[in-house]
Amino acid sequence: MPSTAGGRQSTTWHAALNEIAGKLKNAPRGSVAIIASARQANEELWLLSQLKAKLGALSDSTPRVGEGDKLLVSADKNPNANGARLTGICFTEMGTNLPQIANGIATGKIKTLIVFGEDVTKHGMGADLLGKLETLIVSDIFPNATTKLAHYLLPGCAHAEKRGTFTNIKGRVQKFMKAVEPPGDARPEWEFLHDLVYHVTGRDSFLTIEGLFNEMAKNVPAFNGLTWAKLGDTGATVPI
Repeated sequence: MPSTAGGRQSTTWHAALNEIAGKLKNAPRGSVAIIASARQANEELWLLSQLKAKLGALSDSTPRVGEGDKLLVSADKNPNANGARLTGICFTEMGTNLPQIANGIATGKIKTLIVFGEDVTKHGMGADLLGKLETLIVSDIFPNATTKLAHYLLPGCAHAEKRGTFTNIKGRVQKFMKAVEPPGDARPEWEFLHDLVYHVTGRDSFLTIEGLFNEMAKNVPAFNGLTWAKLGDTGATVPI
């Protein structure tokens, strides 16, 4: 279940999201930053972009690069880097805002940091720097150095435990499907992000992944004209 106070106190989803929403609604514009993972679904990244717009937040994702063969294996090891770009979470050169976010924390301009699925201590934001934050909100599926420092820790789901879409390196938007039930009180990130976005922005959305995708497609230019049904089993290609 969600936890507060650096993971020392468990709470309910309702209580945690209400507390977080209250803090975000009262946060001065520009005092919040978001670091999302390019391993998240398009729908989750889009919901985070709604928070970004409402809060005037600085955002980015962390690059994950390895060896590629210029044929079948991509050097970009993030499965949804294009989704992060198309939803406005990061720029073409992923990671360019990370130093700016770190500097904002160091100078006290950024007081709240939202992190999804990344250990930011490996990207120039050590424990001393994160300790300067008033609020650190983290969602992940495994413990790491960042989750240990979180004021609010929200348990998410692995890809096999939820549904959603990715946009691959060639711009192909494809579904991934739920195979197993999530453990304990873990929830798909898009589900609790929907609730958080509603509490912070007042903007309601669909409570199904199909409806959420369709709404996202109307609001993200690259996805215009797509629907969950039109993706079928093989997906659809969008301009990147």
